[in-house]
Amino acid sequence: MTHVLKLLGGGWLAAVLGVALFGLAGTFSATTVSAESPPNPPARFVGSVKVDGAMPAAGTTIEARIGSATCGVTTTFNAGGESRYVLDSPALDPGANPNCGVEGAAVTFYIGGKKAAEAGSWKNYELNTVNLTYTTPTVTATPKPPVVGNTATTSSDAAATWLFVALGLGALAFGVGGATVARRSR
Repeated sequence: MTHVLKLLGGGWLAAVLGVALFGLAGTFSATTVSAESPPNPPARFVGSVKVDGAMPAAGTTIEARIGSATCGVTTTFNAGGESRYVLDSPALDPGANPNCGVEGAAVTFYIGGKKAAEAGSWKNYELNTVNLTYTTPTVTATPKPPVVGNTATTSSDAAATWLFVALGLGALAFGVGGATVARRSR
């Protein structure tokens, strides 16, 4: 035991006490530090893109909207014989502009400014696969209504017209003939 006391008395005691006091000083002087929580991760959308059944050119703009806010823009790229896209849509953050996605929010997509037929649902805990298509609407010609008062005649109309002309002339001749006979008989 005298050996231990000699060791402690010779400078070791000062070192041990210094380390202990240094540790206690850190404990008693600690202040509370509050850190901001990290932002919510974005929702990632991926998929293929077709316009009128064909691949659009690489670099075609793909836009995601939630309501009227644009919540992500990217461009297409060609991979494996397909036109594809990868788009990150940011999460709702009250201080951010735009203020975008929340769980289950409806996401509409635009291919080169034209609304895609498909929509997605905002989820940032899984990969959202939405294959986008756009088909140009076909324009159908509206039939024109018939023109009222058309003077064009068909063959049956022409025959009826000649019949009325002949009957009219016959009646006129009969009337003139009758008038002539009536004058002679007087």
